[in-house]
Amino acid sequence: MKFAQTFETGSVNNYFLKPSRIAIDWTRRSTKGLGYSMGYSYSGLNFDPGIGFEMLDNYYSARLNILYGWVPVENSKLYSHNIEFRTRYSAYLIDGSLMSYSNTVGWDFVTKNQWQGQFSVVHNKENLKDSLILLEDEAFVLPGKYEFANFMGMMSTPGSKPFFMMLTMEAGQYFDGWRLSARFQPTWNISKHFELGGTYGFDHVNFDKRNMIITNHIIGVKTLYMLNTKLSVNAFIQYNTAEHAIVSNLRLRYNPKEGNDFYVVFNEGRNTSLTREVPNLPLYSSRSVMVKYTYTFNL
Repeated sequence: MKFAQTFETGSVNNYFLKPSRIAIDWTRRSTKGLGYSMGYSYSGLNFDPGIGFEMLDNYYSARLNILYGWVPVENSKLYSHNIEFRTRYSAYLIDGSLMSYSNTVGWDFVTKNQWQGQFSVVHNKENLKDSLILLEDEAFVLPGKYEFANFMGMMSTPGSKPFFMMLTMEAGQYFDGWRLSARFQPTWNISKHFELGGTYGFDHVNFDKRNMIITNHIIGVKTLYMLNTKLSVNAFIQYNTAEHAIVSNLRLRYNPKEGNDFYVVFNEGRNTSLTREVPNLPLYSSRSVMVKYTYTFNL
């Protein structure tokens, strides 16, 4: 169980639930036989953490995951596999009406040579009270109630190999249209010090009844260099065609001993199409340098 509460001048702070964030989870993990997970989340009307990490607010939700796993016979190519059912219900706090509801049925597997896969079918119900903006001034979903289904899949090659890759895909209905998304992520461990990776993402969303189409490509490169167990440098660059933007991130980490970490982080956002708005956009949309130090106390 997790509990957090915030206080803000001018807000109602004397009521236990309104400025609070609550999360409860009860899980039984199992590779063979029955496993389950139950959870409840609550984000109060006046809860404001101020530092992000909250995707939604003013809601409560309940979820239930049930799976049953098998460890096949010795001559099988599968190491383990399971079927799973997941359901999640979320509601608006203000009036208790439905926010979203989803049911998922899926199959996961791991082979003896460490290939992994996940395949599932999802049924969704959504109740939008505000427009969902997908791309500013170009694509959005109107407020209303929607019901749709889609397919999700993932495959990955053995992560213990010097070169491995992961492919994910999602296809099917999407609110009042349809969507096809795919991600390809190769990684190459060149040496014990250097890792090179890439990512390519493709998204196509079509709201044919409203004559609204999005086609987006995301191309990225990431690197990791570890001089030793104490000092490492990460770099990541990504280009988004729909946003006409390049995002760069550079992070240096120094770990003098277990529980102590010192970070220097540089982030930059760069516009690649300056004339698409009037007045013209600046070359840099954002730039920041952050320094962070963490220390773990032993009591």
